[in-house]
Amino acid sequence: MVYLALALAAVAALCALDLMLTLAVLRRLRNERTNGSSHTPSDTQGGGIPKGAVVGPFETRCVEDARLTDEDLVDGAVVGFFSPMCPPCKRTLPAFVAMATALQGVRQVIAVVISVTGRPDEEAEALAMVEQLAPFARVVREDDTGSCLTAFGVSAFPSHFEVSVAAGARPTVAAVGDEVLGGQPARSV
Repeated sequence: MVYLALALAAVAALCALDLMLTLAVLRRLRNERTNGSSHTPSDTQGGGIPKGAVVGPFETRCVEDARLTDEDLVDGAVVGFFSPMCPPCKRTLPAFVAMATALQGVRQVIAVVISVTGRPDEEAEALAMVEQLAPFARVVREDDTGSCLTAFGVSAFPSHFEVSVAAGARPTVAAVGDEVLGGQPARSV
């Protein structure tokens, strides 16, 4: 009977250890997803097309109702993608606004705010982002199937790109992630 009690206690201890390890893994995965943590190489940082890739075709409208296409991109243009429910986006937004302010009138700056759920809290956050960005950038509002999002292959937020446009050629990505913000971290690890 004593051996049975000891065996049962050992099995219970192993089950408890397994449960603790499983919960730790789930917590870490949730934190990485919530914080937008990414362990991608720096040339693809941001979850989009890599440096040197051709920007796909797109056609959209800015919040001021002006048409914007891939053909409107100019050499040195900076394009940032933000999601209102993304904590790293909120932390990166001031650095992007500072960069856009410094570049205003010198280089083209485009900010794409992606709304996915349409929930009132997400819409309020998206409008707040648009208000912060509108004085310094051409702002586009899209959902998760938007043409800008697709053209840049964005799968993580925030994502930042600098575009290079040679005469007669399609726009390509010249820099991504931290490089675009001048070394400012684009995401938390």
